[in-house]
Amino acid sequence: MSLDNTSKSTPSPKHARDLSGLAGFDDTDVTKSNTGADDLTLISPVAGAGATSRQSTDGQNEPRKRGLKPWAVPVAILAVLASVYGGGVYVFSGRCLPNTTVDGVDCSLKSAPELAAFIESQTDGYPLAVSGDGVDLTLTSSDIDLGYDGDAYAGEVLSASSPWAWPLEATRSRSISLNKKVDYDAKKVAEAVAPFVEQSKQEARAAEQEARIVYDAAQGGFVLENGVSTRVLNGDSAAAQICAALDALKPTLELGDDCLESGDDFSQAIANANSYLAAAPTLALAGSTVCEISPDLIASWLKIDDDLGISFDDNAITKWCQTDLSKQCDTVGTTRTYTRPDGKTVQVSGGSYGWNINGAETATKIREALQSGKKTTVDIPSYSQAASYAQANGGKDWGNRYIDVDLTEQHARMYDASGALIWETDVVTGDTSKGHNTPCGVYVMNSYRAQGDVELRGKIDPETNEPEYISHVDYWMPFIGNSYALHDANWRAKFGGTIYEGNGSHGCVNLPAEKAKELYGLTQIGDVVVVHQ
Repeated sequence: MSLDNTSKSTPSPKHARDLSGLAGFDDTDVTKSNTGADDLTLISPVAGAGATSRQSTDGQNEPRKRGLKPWAVPVAILAVLASVYGGGVYVFSGRCLPNTTVDGVDCSLKSAPELAAFIESQTDGYPLAVSGDGVDLTLTSSDIDLGYDGDAYAGEVLSASSPWAWPLEATRSRSISLNKKVDYDAKKVAEAVAPFVEQSKQEARAAEQEARIVYDAAQGGFVLENGVSTRVLNGDSAAAQICAALDALKPTLELGDDCLESGDDFSQAIANANSYLAAAPTLALAGSTVCEISPDLIASWLKIDDDLGISFDDNAITKWCQTDLSKQCDTVGTTRTYTRPDGKTVQVSGGSYGWNINGAETATKIREALQSGKKTTVDIPSYSQAASYAQANGGKDWGNRYIDVDLTEQHARMYDASGALIWETDVVTGDTSKGHNTPCGVYVMNSYRAQGDVELRGKIDPETNEPEYISHVDYWMPFIGNSYALHDANWRAKFGGTIYEGNGSHGCVNLPAEKAKELYGLTQIGDVVVVHQ
């Protein structure tokens, strides 16, 4: 059998069959040439690679190789590093980094729940023992709902470092300081202190039973009698000190003297009472001073109770206004003495004109003035008023403008606002022999004033059922209701003298017709009419 001179000797088919037992080969690996020759082509498979070695045209075998890309290794390394970094970020997003201390406590690798549990455990079973100033009190965390906010604490700790920088942070130590604030119910703290405050007050009251505030007329003020010095627990101050100790989680607290204050504050009560005396108001009528209320009087109106509360005796104030003050101010119907412009001294009593104060309303105004603490002037309210106040000497209080009717002289005069005489005439007044006297007093001309044909009717005669008289006048100027007036009397020929003693009027003031006309033109509603002896 001949072989291609460019190839190596090829085994016979027998030898080829003998090679079938070698690893990587089988019967299919050996084929015959389509030429019919005994030449063989050897195919050498590479397990798992799919590579073949063919006989070259020049008779030499050249195997083909497939290697790694040059960038494959760096990419693989980066992928591993990224995986490790991401895992670290994930882990340290919920845990403290290594070598972490918080307020001196090692918290390395603690999770958020572990941090919360740790801080919350610090107040478990916490007691605060409080003593001093009569207080013996122990407060536990459960008594006042004391504790830390664990979740907030954990969040603050974890936020102090960045998990994204863990590769760098993990290699160094870090110390974190937090402003931890313990929470508790401050209202429950105050409630716990309250019984001790009340106890101290009771003890102070027992020691102060003999002490009292009295008015000293010689000093013109209130003073303390049989006073003793006592001190009581100030609840607000004590609670503030306890809260400060709780904030620091101190185990004990002794209250200091700054938690004590004076017992019943006599000094303040005395100051309050004396402030009313200092605010004594001035009372006035028509711009004139009536009086200034004395400290003695105000003191009699004040009441100080066992708790040092100060109040007014309203009944006492009202009674004084309706009696003493009214006597001093009221002039309606009282006796006034004055000098007429012509020099005659006149004394008159009675009438409806003058001051008549409102005692109840005055009492209210006085109390309000005292409570204001300011010295003021109180205008006295009144039911009726006069032009001025002159009761201090019982003088005239109607001003210069008025009509003067002198019953003794049987003469009437009118003065203007300057005191000048502007009108006068003889008159005839009520018949004294028949008991028809013209009433004396101080009056005002009223709204029944009329001009024209005014019909005057006397009382009804029971026998005839007719008026005792019917008269007609042209000028009607009443000063007592619609019954007594100054008016013309054209049925009379004479006026003045002693006519009134037997032939006088039924009580009115009769005027000559022309004088009545003049007076009507000079007067107006509200003009004062003084009738006197």
